[in-house]
Amino acid sequence: MSGLRILVAEGNASAGRARIAESTGSMPSESYAAALRRLAPDATIDICFPSDPDPRLPAALDSYGGVAVTGSSLNIYRREPESMRQVDFARSVFDAGLPLFGSCWGLQLATVAAGGAVAANPRGREVAFARKVTLTEAGRAHAMHEGRALAFDAPAIHADEVATLAPGTIVTATNAMSQVQAAEIRVGRSIVWGVQYHPEYKLGEVAATMRRYGQILVDDGFFCFARCARDLRARGECAGR
Repeated sequence: MSGLRILVAEGNASAGRARIAESTGSMPSESYAAALRRLAPDATIDICFPSDPDPRLPAALDSYGGVAVTGSSLNIYRREPESMRQVDFARSVFDAGLPLFGSCWGLQLATVAAGGAVAANPRGREVAFARKVTLTEAGRAHAMHEGRALAFDAPAIHADEVATLAPGTIVTATNAMSQVQAAEIRVGRSIVWGVQYHPEYKLGEVAATMRRYGQILVDDGFFCFARCARDLRARGECAGR
């Protein structure tokens, strides 16, 4: 992995990432970068903030081997400036022919940038874990899911989903909550791998997310969230995760 350089794009606007950092101790992009460093300790991992009005990159975009996009508290269908700047950023990644990996918001962002659409999930919010994520026929042979069981659970927190596939999309995983739990999107010379769940999350981050969404989850009918968050944190501490 020596010489590899990866750019992590923070999906949250400044207020959102500050709120998350207050509850978890780090911004999502910092946690994502840490996860990538564990996988590729010799790689250079940079962070950028494409939602900001002046999102200067640490280096020229074409100097990177790939881009990863984190989750976000934004709703892309609201078309706020913070979201639309990220759409422009994703399209610049496509124009550069770089591979992109997106978690949750990252999948949604890539979908919209490539010509698809995202909407509020009519089945409601998927919280803590996406259950029984099942590989499609295409997904069983896809390199993104190498080593995965045909069905698995994964950390997740989202209320939106891919509603209209972008041209060049192959759905590789699905479940009862979201028809698109994972997909590949081909845009020109760029290839996107995206998942609706959060493979980068530790259990402690799942617990912190549930605490942060506390009243919203109560209003949605998730009455046991506090106990679940405590259990997740305890299990994560015991497992060192």
